[in-house]
Amino acid sequence: MVQSPTTGTNSDIEVQARAWAVIGASAVGLFLHFGSLLVNTFGIFIKPLGDNFGWSRGEVSLAFTLASLAALASMPVVGHLTDRIGPRRLILFSMTMFGALFASLALLSLHLWHLYILFIVMGLLGPGTSAVPHASLIARWFDRRRGLAMGLAMGGTGLGGIIWPPAAQALIDAFGWRLSYALLGALVLGGGVAVMLFFLKEPEPGAADAQKPATVLTGLNRREALGGETFWIMIAAFFIVSASVQACQIHLAPMLSDRGMTAASAAAVVSIFGAASLAARVSTGYLLDRFFAPRVAIFGFMVIVLGLLMLLAGAKDAAAYAAAFLVGLGYGAETATVPYLVSRYFGLRSFGELYSYLFLTVPLGGVTGPALAGLGFDRTGSYTAALAICAASTLLAGALLLRLKTYPAFAISNEEMI
Repeated sequence: MVQSPTTGTNSDIEVQARAWAVIGASAVGLFLHFGSLLVNTFGIFIKPLGDNFGWSRGEVSLAFTLASLAALASMPVVGHLTDRIGPRRLILFSMTMFGALFASLALLSLHLWHLYILFIVMGLLGPGTSAVPHASLIARWFDRRRGLAMGLAMGGTGLGGIIWPPAAQALIDAFGWRLSYALLGALVLGGGVAVMLFFLKEPEPGAADAQKPATVLTGLNRREALGGETFWIMIAAFFIVSASVQACQIHLAPMLSDRGMTAASAAAVVSIFGAASLAARVSTGYLLDRFFAPRVAIFGFMVIVLGLLMLLAGAKDAAAYAAAFLVGLGYGAETATVPYLVSRYFGLRSFGELYSYLFLTVPLGGVTGPALAGLGFDRTGSYTAALAICAASTLLAGALLLRLKTYPAFAISNEEMI
């Protein structure tokens, strides 16, 4: 058993220090990864690129669509490679290539194909920088504190959603878009990759008793997991919630504008969503280590439903801030819960691959939910039907998780792990 720093051996303390250093390095990596840096800054660069090259916003936006499709295609491959070659090597390779390609956007030419090729390749690399390999590595280090560890690391992505949009705009205003791309890419290489190179480590056999369980990855393989109902319950529940929340998030600003709020106030409400999501990732990790994980997820779903019902009732002004906070809080809780559930119900044997399949519910929900909400508005002239369907669907997702049984025997906490 790993003892506390006050009573444990020097070896025990060193193991714990290395383990928590991994969390810090993962948080830095997820703060700078594809889904944080590129996604959150893309909209800021649209107008400068269009003004400089004469490209339409639709032409520039197509680059993001291509990157998203490429990421969807490579996600299962990344999950498979995570289990086969180990997460650390995959993360370092992917982040190095992503940082170099992001910096190379400073050298964009007049040809649209140049933009598209760079974004397609970054999309292919993106999943290798994502939470999938990071969560796999963290699960190998932690057991009793796994929820908190994952929550802290994934807070990096949430922080990126708050920091990167204004930071990118400030850089463009000060240095122009080309140098801004170069500086951000250099930050990935000189900051993110450097930190992870030194501190992102995999458990080593024989380093300490705390390491032994992490070197034997038990659990279900892909065929066993996909052959049971637990996996498909999770797929259905998390896709429903992802689609519902992203429908609300994408249409929140125009919805509030329709209700008389100013554009600035509506944007501020959207920012509350991101801040709540960040706070939930960390706090949910703490709860996951103390309560049955499906119950934590269901509670998060009910918080989302409450926020959606407030919006359905016509929330604006202060009520709109409260509603956005609730939806963001619930969604952050759901995001932190997914990898934890994968590790508890399926073990670590095929963790990367199985988590990559569940991770696909996020982009698929992003494609589906906002589009259907927009279609509903075009047909009815309001978001009433869309909000009602989202709230009812999220309730259904909570009911699905009630079917999840106790953790399998191989997932019972091992006291030798941290």
